[in-house]
Amino acid sequence: MRDAILKRDWLLVLGLFVMTLLVSAAFWAVLPGEYRENQSSDYLLNYEPVARAIAAGQGITQDGAIAMRYPPGFAIVLAGTFRLGDALGVGDAAMLVALRLLCAGLSVVLVYGLARLVWSPGLALLPALAWMTYPFFLWLTKQPNSEVPFIPVLYAGIYLFWRAALRGYRGPRAWAHYLGAGALLGAAMLIRPAAIGLSLVAAIILMAVVIAPVRSRLAYAALVILGSILVILPWEAAVYAETGEIIPLSSGGAMTIHDGLTFLAVPKEYRREVAVPADVADLMWTIHERRDETATTGGVLRVIAEEARAAPSAFAKLMGIKVVRSWYGIDSRILEMPTIALQLVYLALIGWGSVYTWRAGGALRRLTAGNWLIVLYFWGMTLLVVPLLRYMAPVMGLLLIALPGVYLSLVARRARPAPATRAVSPDY
Repeated sequence: MRDAILKRDWLLVLGLFVMTLLVSAAFWAVLPGEYRENQSSDYLLNYEPVARAIAAGQGITQDGAIAMRYPPGFAIVLAGTFRLGDALGVGDAAMLVALRLLCAGLSVVLVYGLARLVWSPGLALLPALAWMTYPFFLWLTKQPNSEVPFIPVLYAGIYLFWRAALRGYRGPRAWAHYLGAGALLGAAMLIRPAAIGLSLVAAIILMAVVIAPVRSRLAYAALVILGSILVILPWEAAVYAETGEIIPLSSGGAMTIHDGLTFLAVPKEYRREVAVPADVADLMWTIHERRDETATTGGVLRVIAEEARAAPSAFAKLMGIKVVRSWYGIDSRILEMPTIALQLVYLALIGWGSVYTWRAGGALRRLTAGNWLIVLYFWGMTLLVVPLLRYMAPVMGLLLIALPGVYLSLVARRARPAPATRAVSPDY
């Protein structure tokens, strides 16, 4: 019986992977021509040049110096892709398509794997299919964004974490899972620095949801953190050896935070204007004029503190705008109204399913609550920078795992017997 279930699961996994390739390819094919082009300036200006240097044996460098603007994870993935293409005699463009398809397929399979920890095979298909067809996931994969490899690496780490936590692994098996989860989360940090605090979040979740003695939970949490440190330490050591500086994965943190405080006031050619309250616009422009003071993380935090004290109402409005725009914001600000409409549908269903899983208790409650904590972490990190849906979309797959709760609640309502009607006298 167990062998039959495993065989069915593997067939479902294979089917999901193939379906993802077809759906992704179809989505890319129907996009208008201008949207099929690579619109990622980060890729063209940073990731690709660094990847070319790595592939050429020049190390993680750009223009002869160590490349610190972004962590090296994505560039390393690209370099490996280019080198593999050279070995196979396949062009870079085709290899990038293959990489995007591979990562898309793996991410859907991992959503299914996460869902299978708490749902039956049939119900677990719902989150996987929802993620496979989620328009903003498909949009992310249309070009070589750093989110493309980030999502499967992140989900793999979270899968190992929840597999051990929900199944109550103990001893060496638990140690391997938690250390591996931490290592994968560390790899995710090297692809996107927004994940820098994720191992700490995982440790907090572990302390809260794992049913084990406190000493064991502390040990497991330490293993998750250790796994992340072991992965990111070589990069930090290389940067320190080259520059004498310790950086939080990349050197672009202060610049990114500054952009997140001025993005609605400073015009750019590709951005449409958005109506902003006058006091918020004034605050953002004031911060922009102090850009020389925000070259370091300490400097930008000092400017934020001073301007927030000087204009607390405007600062509160700005943060409110960022809280909301995190769920629908697009850098160019085109098609934001349709994006809002779609996101509201998805978030309403996610909320419905989350309520069901919370009421169900047990593993369902723990998984949903833990995933929401991860999402809240990414939401907080998005508030530090330009609030874009692109930064929240990678964790939407975690929330979609609650979707079977919508189906089950509907089934329960239909199965509920109708209330008895009171008999009424025919003489009434």
